[in-house]
Amino acid sequence: MTYSTFIGVLLIAISVAMYYFTNLDYTRFFSDKEFLVGITGGAGIGFVLGGFLGWLYKYKSVNKANKAIADEEKRKVAEQKAQEELAKNQAKIDAQQYKDESGL
Repeated sequence: MTYSTFIGVLLIAISVAMYYFTNLDYTRFFSDKEFLVGITGGAGIGFVLGGFLGWLYKYKSVNKANKAIADEEKRKVAEQKAQEELAKNQAKIDAQQYKDESGL
């Protein structure tokens, strides 16, 4: 995505440079110079927009994935804390029962 943005900016720069600094005859390849400049400029704009939209799409999907992972980790931590608390309480109850049974 960043490469397509870079290529788009490069194509726009090439089209601007061709428009202002060249006086070459492009009739052999295309009908006129403006046609070639329009193609490279349009491709450059397309690459820039495509790179930006691709980055936005990836950014949103990465954020969703990260949020899901964070939620799962929070759930696991809460479950682990609950289990530890339950084990502590059970240990206290067992110790109390042992004291009661042994008569101490």
